[in-house]
Amino acid sequence: MKPLRLLLVEDSDDDALLILQWLHRHGFACETKQVMSAADLKAALGEDRWDIILCDYVMPGFDGLAALQIVKDHGADIPVIIVSGTVGEDVAVASLKHGAQDYILKQNLTRLGPAVESELGSASERRYTRLLESVASSHSEVLEMILNGSALKPILDYIVSRVEELSQNGALCSILLTNDSGTFLMPGSSPSMPEAYNKVITPLKIGAEIGTCGRAAALKETVITEDITVHPNWGSVKEIVQECGLKSCWSVPVFSSGREVVGTMAIYYRNPRVPTAEELRWVESAARLVGVAIERGRSEVQIREQLDELLRWQNAMLNREDRVQQLKGEVNELLLRLGETIRYPSQA
Repeated sequence: MKPLRLLLVEDSDDDALLILQWLHRHGFACETKQVMSAADLKAALGEDRWDIILCDYVMPGFDGLAALQIVKDHGADIPVIIVSGTVGEDVAVASLKHGAQDYILKQNLTRLGPAVESELGSASERRYTRLLESVASSHSEVLEMILNGSALKPILDYIVSRVEELSQNGALCSILLTNDSGTFLMPGSSPSMPEAYNKVITPLKIGAEIGTCGRAAALKETVITEDITVHPNWGSVKEIVQECGLKSCWSVPVFSSGREVVGTMAIYYRNPRVPTAEELRWVESAARLVGVAIERGRSEVQIREQLDELLRWQNAMLNREDRVQQLKGEVNELLLRLGETIRYPSQA
């Protein structure tokens, strides 16, 4: 069975049951929320992520065109199929013009399963195309910041903001950096995370049994925690997690060019969920950018430290040379007082 997160805009429970039966016949295991009003539709769109919306056209005080406008205003690319009783061709055309992907009659639901399958595929392709374009643009911006010598913190803040923007649906992003010994994760960038959570979570010891980020850094692999409120790795901070309303976490280890773990990048949601294959691909791509930025930042720090040491050594040597010249002058003066030939001729 194929999982399907279905938002069903339907005022008839009998019709809703019939629709779900047809989807089940086509191999869909539906996780469904049924709404019957504009207010409920708006709330449902803000609460969760939906794969598709099936919408009746005529409902008490509400219709399909109004529903389509609400979905459009929400901004997410969620395919909408109108599933309604017998109506005129003009209504079907109007629905398609207002953004519906298809129009199916309740009297003939045999086409429902294939239509849902087709629209899911088309929506996935659209999202992935836009995502690739946005990711490419973000990569270019980050690389330009790196080449221009921007400090590490602004670069990480920019990556976090772009990841949150591309994730949509209220995603929160956090970047943690390993300390010098590679035993703890320290704050990197997490401007949208609850401050109370940030204070409690760092420094975070790296370990396979510690949170999602601690485990990802320890195992050097992506770790997905669908529901952190019931996962044993989160037991020590479960109270603050619940207070902050965090439910799921995906953490990707960040590597240097030498495959050394230099940090983690995590995505949090306020509802239990796992990433799609597309989401994992671009999050891991963003993590590679973070690795480049961290390595460049740390290399710059090391270079500056080496330069400071060289300057200290140079100053010490210059001071030493000045003292040597002073001592030579004092010896020459003493020799002259003794009536002897000076030992160190002037180099002037």
